Amino acid sequence: MQHAWCCQCVPLPTSVLGLERQSKRAHHRKRTGRNRCCERLSQKVQSNSAATTPVSTPVQTGTTPYGRGLVSCKQLSSGTKLLSTPFAELLLLPDKVEGPYEKVHEQFWHAHGSVPDELFRFITGAARWDLRLTAWLLWLSKYGSTFWRHYTASLPRESEMTCLLNYSPEEQPELQWLANEAAVQHGWATDSHESLFSSHTGHLKGLQLADTLQDTLWAMSLVRSRTFSDKVHDTEVALIVPTADLANHSFQYNSTYALRTARGAFELNSRRPLNAGDAVCISYGLDKTNAELMRDYGFCVPGNPNDRLDFTASDWQQHAGIIAKPATLLFKVLNSSPAPLKEEERPQLLAGPLLKALGLQGKLEAGKVYPEDMSSQQAEHACAEDASLSRTLAAVLSLPVCESASSIRNGSSSEAKFWPPKSFTDSGEPALRVTLTRKEKVQQRRAIDMLQRHCRSLQAWGTTLQSDEDLFANEESELSPRQRQAICARVEHKKLIEAAQSVLQTYHESVTETAVLSSILNR
Repeated sequence: MQHAWCCQCVPLPTSVLGLERQSKRAHHRKRTGRNRCCERLSQKVQSNSAATTPVSTPVQTGTTPYGRGLVSCKQLSSGTKLLSTPFAELLLLPDKVEGPYEKVHEQFWHAHGSVPDELFRFITGAARWDLRLTAWLLWLSKYGSTFWRHYTASLPRESEMTCLLNYSPEEQPELQWLANEAAVQHGWATDSHESLFSSHTGHLKGLQLADTLQDTLWAMSLVRSRTFSDKVHDTEVALIVPTADLANHSFQYNSTYALRTARGAFELNSRRPLNAGDAVCISYGLDKTNAELMRDYGFCVPGNPNDRLDFTASDWQQHAGIIAKPATLLFKVLNSSPAPLKEEERPQLLAGPLLKALGLQGKLEAGKVYPEDMSSQQAEHACAEDASLSRTLAAVLSLPVCESASSIRNGSSSEAKFWPPKSFTDSGEPALRVTLTRKEKVQQRRAIDMLQRHCRSLQAWGTTLQSDEDLFANEESELSPRQRQAICARVEHKKLIEAAQSVLQTYHESVTETAVLSSILNR
């Protein structure tokens, strides 16, 4: 279950959890007396919990363009229920354990048995949601019911997983531009293992959850990559749902999911008609960049429309040499705060002339541009089929732009836009000025030159785009899953840099051509 860029043996995750959930510490009321749950079970709960095997569904596992995943067994209409999983067959951690969610846990305990008091207190306590879910999954993999032991045994091994936290210090340099983030993620996971999950040193050592660091990394990456999130009755919930977690990601997703508390089930439904053999795809997050997808899921999307190159001030001074430092020093490097460039020193491009030179329309500072011969909707569909076009538009949206020359002369940041938002409407917007004065042409050529030099600095790695592509295409090269995925990620990043260089070169030629023509006419 991979995206096209993913190594073929690594299953991919199910749903996206926003960044706000990854840093959130949900506070839960601690509770004892777990046996009271079973005493209050209703006849309906018992009937819902009786089956521990999936019922017949219109989808099955199979090979998709994204790798292994869920496919439609037949032609299906929009709104078809593709999968329904009762509460007894999933893991769920709500922000509040009282109310309707007591019933969820009651169903689970009834179907799969109780857990030790120490584990129960932890998974219903105030630790981070992902740490609590990791502890629960580790325990189920070793001591859970036959259903959960079979499920966890069917999951990929830790050596096959490619989330950033799985990359060891020896493997992190393979990631190049993502090595720093991988060091942070792996360091956090290692600390969590030693302080919580280790059978020798952890706070939960009495439960004997993880004999090795690899055991913890295995569970943590599964929680990262296979967890759904939902919000029910103003309560955030995190879920692991067997079988449903095989649904792949697509920005043009054809299915959605929801937790139906009234029905006591998690449901996967089609949002448009499906043909037999179509891959069932959901969205892991419509605004996810490849860096975020690599961090949490271990794959990247070719031509990801959300990717951006960083042309902000701090990036100009801290890029060179970071990855060459020993892994033990990465945290010190990351915590350094270089002095920002002065506002007037930042290169800025004029939106109107830039769009004209590239044959684009839209609003750069609003975060949406597309070819002049397409509508916005047509461009969205075209980008889904053409990764090169998507990279070009992403590269354009990465550039520091402003609408007027006065903001450049005055060093104003009010009109200079970095990392623009994605909302956009062109109704009632005045047309951008597309001509340049002589002074503006000089200024634009200088800005282009600075940005081109910055692009070249972003390519200062030990491998080139061509060598990476050759290595990936070489069938005889014995690459581990993590090496292969690292190459995929750095190829995609370098292609975005290449697209930015092409955009800048096109604009430079346009500015130079108009300057030469103006000089001839003025003779």
